[in-house]
Amino acid sequence: MLGDTFTYTNVGNQKSQNITTDLYTFKCSFKQAYIVEVERHDFDIYIVKFFQKNHRDSRLRYCLVNKKSIRKGSTGAKNFLMILNTITQIIIKTYTSNQNASFGFMGAPTTKELNPKITKKKINSDGTVVKTKRYNTYGIFIKRYFDPTVFDHIELKSSSCYLIKKKSNISLTTPNVEKFFSNYIANYC
Repeated sequence: MLGDTFTYTNVGNQKSQNITTDLYTFKCSFKQAYIVEVERHDFDIYIVKFFQKNHRDSRLRYCLVNKKSIRKGSTGAKNFLMILNTITQIIIKTYTSNQNASFGFMGAPTTKELNPKITKKKINSDGTVVKTKRYNTYGIFIKRYFDPTVFDHIELKSSSCYLIKKKSNISLTTPNVEKFFSNYIANYC
């Protein structure tokens, strides 16, 4: 069963480069506003992204984390779990309106993981990073809520991409998933 969530609001959608993105917002325990983007792609793939609203103009918005001063001495673990629960709730809402939906994400690297002096061997030529901390965390979290008898969990560790594929979506094959993420990384990241 899904744990506590924040109250979120659907604030509409936007269209760019023939991709429709549904937009949601919520505020976390630290009074920070978040934006959740759910992009709709071919093969009923929905890519889920989120970031703090105050980071929206940064090209690193998916890589940034809460400052310790915002957390006020807290580790932020409960807040983080509630953020993930809220995003999972949005995914479930999307799934109820499209039972053929599959959901993907990329575990964005932290700024430390982007530092070639520290993780040179893990940074790919396309800028993606192998098995990021977020990729590992999201993968563990998501396996709790998406039944493997209904969904295939496709992990692309080399680029920290993950897809929860609806098994009944037979047009979405593993080669299609790999091609999708390759094109996605080349064109949208």
